[in-house]
Amino acid sequence: MSSSPLYVASVGKAQAILACFEDATDDLSLTDLVQLSGFDKSATQRYAYTLCELGLLEQHASSRRYRLGKKVLDLAFHYLRTHAFVESLNPLLLELCEQTGERVSLSLLDGEHLIHVMRHQLKTQEYQASLVGRRVPLFCTAGGRALLAAMTAAELSVRLSTLVFKRFTAMTVADPVKLQAELEKVRQQGYALVVDEFIHGEVALGGAILDDEGSPYAALHISGATREWSGPQYAERFVPYLLNALSRIPRPLRTV
Repeated sequence: MSSSPLYVASVGKAQAILACFEDATDDLSLTDLVQLSGFDKSATQRYAYTLCELGLLEQHASSRRYRLGKKVLDLAFHYLRTHAFVESLNPLLLELCEQTGERVSLSLLDGEHLIHVMRHQLKTQEYQASLVGRRVPLFCTAGGRALLAAMTAAELSVRLSTLVFKRFTAMTVADPVKLQAELEKVRQQGYALVVDEFIHGEVALGGAILDDEGSPYAALHISGATREWSGPQYAERFVPYLLNALSRIPRPLRTV
């Protein structure tokens, strides 16, 4: 919790209730919300009621369980609608998707993660892998590694000291020393290639997008299926498309 006098604790607590749904696989009961938030039952019930009144939560009439409300989608829509840089890249991503026939994604750097904000695909693929708003780690995704490799030595050192390394598959590189070796490959190549590390069965290429001051800002991804391509085959086929697209992207203005 922030120590700033400007911080409104009740707003932070309401956000904590919403955050309970980040790893949920189904609707949550009031007891679930109490356990996940750490608040007492009375406070949790008040926050949940208020969020329902605002449309940010919905409560099932018979089960009384909660789920995120449709108003949450409004916030995502307005974020994307007013983000000029994201909007400007839509034609380029559509073109890249049509050229490659693969899933193409744009993600923005947010702390220790990337958040996918635009995705285009022509093939039927895993549902969650096609959604905008998905938050993914830096260390084991192609776009994330491209951004890590573009950081200064000092910034990278700080990032690696705070990253939480987790194995998502048997192939995940979750060792900082091994990761450093992978990042050096990225610097030499100008792109990152990741196979089966974050999602089993996925091969992905990623390139960094820097802001007008040369700092990591966003990433461009092309991804497909390992049942169709080996890593080297995928890189040979699609790296030229990735690098050409990256060369056509203007550097966005740095934001605080």
